[in-house]
This record gives sequence, C-alpha cells and structure tokens, in this order.
Amino acid sequence: MFSRVLALLAVLLLSANTWAAIEINNHQARNMDDVQSLGVIYINHNFATESEARQALNEETDAQGATYYHVILMREPGSNVLPRNSDAGTGE
Repeated sequence: MFSRVLALLAVLLLSANTWAAIEINNHQARNMDDVQSLGVIYINHNFATESEARQALNEETDAQGATYYHVILMREPGSNVLPRNSDAGTGE
C-alpha cells in the first residue's frame, strides 16, 4: 500500500509542471487560431536577473489560470531613463 501511495505522489510531482502556462514565441502566437487573448499581465518589479523576472511571470500566469503566454516587452530597470549628464544636448 505504501509503495502505491509513493508511486502516486511521484507521478503527481512529475506532472505538476504540465499545469504551468507555456511561453510561446511570436511565430507560434500568430499561428494559433484557437487562442484568444484574455488580457495583459503586467509585472512592475525590479529583478536582478531575467530568470527572476521570468519566474515571477510564470507564477503570475499560473495564478491567473493562463494556458499560454507571450512576453511582449521586458526591459531592464533604468533603461528608459534619460542620461543625467549636465552637458547632454549642449554640443560641448
């Protein structure tokens, strides 16, 4: 009996990843006729690495029950900030 329960737990543990949302690329998103966009997931956090940002996105898509997701924009913190150089734009 114990071995059956252990085997069942092992199968459930290994299949847990199949419930996670799947990231798709541009080509796949364009060719999926049966997929309907249900909204946008926006995560406004500063992460140290891209993998941390993707992990947070995976958690959010799972929380919202998404089957597929497509990253449209991922930007490094500070990448949209203008230079703070006081000589910027003066031609000097």
